[in-house]
Amino acid sequence: MPEPLLLPGVRSSTLLGYLKGLGLLSILARQDDARTRAAWSEDGFVLYTERDLASLEAFFLERWSPAPVVSPWNGGSGFYLKDNTEAFERIERSDDPRLAPFNAAITAARAAIAVCGLTAKPEPKLEKPTLLRTLRATLPDDALEWLDAAVVLVDGEPRYPPVLGSGGNDGRYDVANNYAQAVTSVLGLHEADARRSRLRNALVGAPADLHAMSLAHLTRDASPVNSPNGEADALGNPWDLVFAVTGAMVFAAGVTRRLGVGGAAAAPFTLRPTGTGYGSAVRGEKGRDELWLPTWSRPATLAEVRALLREGRIQLQRRDAASALDAARAAGELGVARGISGFERFAILERAGQSNLSVPAGQIKVQANPAAEALATLDPWLGRMLARAAGDLPAAQRTALRALEQRAFDLARTGTPQAAAALVSAIGDVEIACAVGRVEAVRPLRASAVPWWSLLISDGTDPELRLAAAFASLRTRGENGQALRAPLVGKAREYAVAEGWSAPRAAPIVTQLAAVHERWSLAPEQDLAFGLAAQVGDLQRLAQRELDERRLASLLRGLVVLDWHDVAGEPLLTRTVVNPPLALLLLAFHDPRRVDVPVSPRPEWVARLRAGQARDVLAEAHLRLRLGGLSPIATATDLAETPALHGDRVAAALLPRPAARDLHALIRSLTTYDPAEDDVAP
Repeated sequence: MPEPLLLPGVRSSTLLGYLKGLGLLSILARQDDARTRAAWSEDGFVLYTERDLASLEAFFLERWSPAPVVSPWNGGSGFYLKDNTEAFERIERSDDPRLAPFNAAITAARAAIAVCGLTAKPEPKLEKPTLLRTLRATLPDDALEWLDAAVVLVDGEPRYPPVLGSGGNDGRYDVANNYAQAVTSVLGLHEADARRSRLRNALVGAPADLHAMSLAHLTRDASPVNSPNGEADALGNPWDLVFAVTGAMVFAAGVTRRLGVGGAAAAPFTLRPTGTGYGSAVRGEKGRDELWLPTWSRPATLAEVRALLREGRIQLQRRDAASALDAARAAGELGVARGISGFERFAILERAGQSNLSVPAGQIKVQANPAAEALATLDPWLGRMLARAAGDLPAAQRTALRALEQRAFDLARTGTPQAAAALVSAIGDVEIACAVGRVEAVRPLRASAVPWWSLLISDGTDPELRLAAAFASLRTRGENGQALRAPLVGKAREYAVAEGWSAPRAAPIVTQLAAVHERWSLAPEQDLAFGLAAQVGDLQRLAQRELDERRLASLLRGLVVLDWHDVAGEPLLTRTVVNPPLALLLLAFHDPRRVDVPVSPRPEWVARLRAGQARDVLAEAHLRLRLGGLSPIATATDLAETPALHGDRVAAALLPRPAARDLHALIRSLTTYDPAEDDVAP
């Protein structure tokens, strides 16, 4: 294989740079050596060719023949009276043999215009389709590739792949006319002195004087009609535009009828826009489409790249990805074509009047990502909720849904426990927003708890998340068993009214949990079925207000939406020094011993704790422990002298099941009980 030639001036991180790479490969494979291969690297585009940099420059300066590009279906294309015709006239006057294909295309375009009887820009509904059909029948073969890349006729109607704007133009900017101007510049028909330095700049980024020109929507910081330099002209390198337009033709949209109709479906790797995943996303901004352009690290020929682009599919769960979120999940599941190492994501957005800009939105690596697979457990709920984001919803619900989409995208892209926790919070915010706004709620997510549990709690370093999972896995037994989802999310408004709160969010989370505990404890039939055990240290942090309770509430509202049936587990031993009054109450509420009659709480204790009678409840619990064989070392007098307990906080902390190992550690340190061998927790 030839030695690799690195071109640091050609990078995939911009749409201009990505298309330049395709253009270079296309030109060399067709006009120099069909064995030329190329790949993408972090440092730029890598060519595998017999040529070195000097030889490559000589080829472009002396031998290269530009592809013919004409767009007579557009206003400003250079074929009508009010257009800038200078570039085409220069090409027609030139006797350079390298321009012969371009001249033939211009002649055929003029003939097609005459056949259609046009003297001005064609009318879109009737004249443009007629002209397009005439051009398809009469243009030379080497000029048809541009037509295929810019416009696709579907049932007689033109559709426009977003790589080239609206049929090769963007607002008043006609790509073909500007390409022709760039061709006359790089071939030396004018400004001959700057050709070589600008070519070196385009290939390796060497300094060069730029040209007063626009690069259309291919660069983020310049628009076709507004210069980033204020009143001054926009600057660009004509070689960049020549290479990029040539590269865009590699995208000839040959997959239209297989993928469906419409502008987005007519182009490879083009998805429905998703306003998430990049720092410059603006709420409510208009986007045409998103491009997910594949990069590859193994050298590939032009034929291989064209096959990849013509396939144009990112598949997710045996279906074609339709949105950026789908694509991010597919990348995590390796549901993409072989040889792809990642995707460069570009959002085509309206940010210059009605003109478009390609905004780089980051790179997505193709790698195994269990988090992306876990997202599949949210289908079809997630799809239904995101579909509502485009509907007529109040601002609060739209904001919550936008955040949900962002967090789902982040999880699919990174797969970190932090991203998973953020998504759980977003789910809770959506659910509570729907409940408060009386938007139809959704049913619990079935068969989703186990993968989410392993994903979220795998590192065990997040106390709010651990405790939220313990609360979320609680439920009452029986066919009509209740979980925390109803009071915290599903019937949040009704529950808040019953408790005298102005709104579900008006009461702190500890107050809401304490209220649930009180209701359940006063109903004899509400026997609790515990799922995941809580660390005693976390319960003490809750009782002593040492947790981020806003985050705990958000996580809990998300986790209770999931299905926690048959989920159970024990955390590691925490070895936490626990406040003795709280520890004794934990033993009185959750006696871990395997005995015939374990200690159990009285039904009214939770209500009395919430009513400010914590010391009286503690004295009764002390007596009950003594009678049950768990004699505390501390006397009732000792406990009476301890600081007062916060009723709601203690009531909330007593609701989940503490870890059995933690409880046995409390028995050994705080009571005189001598456990038998068969009474040790597993």
